[in-house]
Amino acid sequence: PNLKPKGPRKGADVGTPHDSSRPFTKVDTLSSGAWWCAEGGWPSPSPRATTEIFYVLEGHACVTDADGGRNFMGPGDLVILPKGWSGRWDVLEGIHKIWFVADHPDVVDGNGDQNSNAIVKKYNDFTMEQLTNSGTSNDSSEASQTYLDNGYVGVGCKSYPPGSFEITKNVITNTQGIHVLEGTFFLTNEDGSARRCSAGDTVVLPKGWTGYWDVITPMKQLWVVA
Repeated sequence: PNLKPKGPRKGADVGTPHDSSRPFTKVDTLSSGAWWCAEGGWPSPSPRATTEIFYVLEGHACVTDADGGRNFMGPGDLVILPKGWSGRWDVLEGIHKIWFVADHPDVVDGNGDQNSNAIVKKYNDFTMEQLTNSGTSNDSSEASQTYLDNGYVGVGCKSYPPGSFEITKNVITNTQGIHVLEGTFFLTNEDGSARRCSAGDTVVLPKGWTGYWDVITPMKQLWVVA
């Protein structure tokens, strides 16, 4: 809902894909929004200038890396397209996603190469059995896993048990994006205003945010820091 049609995809060579989008917000170097696209395929030969992280709400698709590697995705999957990625998009069934885009400098390894292949984490990677205890609580329901940390962008999944904690100055040192997978919590800003957040919500906390976090029911989130 509330997505703005963008029209046919330019350069499509399979089907007649057309897409719609809606930006949510942009804070510092991190943007977020939603995107939907109908079935079809197109080449994407230009290297990405940013890193995109998205969560698939519905539909199925495949992104093919420049080296030919194919990455299939469906509902509940997390996909990371690193800066420099190029290849091909094929939407197999109308896809709807929530996205974050991070603008950052180039990332190269010791040989001067840039690893730009797509990363796909399946929905079952977010089960408690796949997450590891974060070490900040004796409660086994507080656990996390990191899927990307290139020095500029971090991506992962974390769960929290019910409880309350204060976020003080200098705790959030980067802009943080959150997509809530499970649970309910309240975020209370420093000025006392509060927002109720639950499964399906997308939240962006700016660098330096302070306030209170009250987890009402066990919570699980996908997070992005940039």
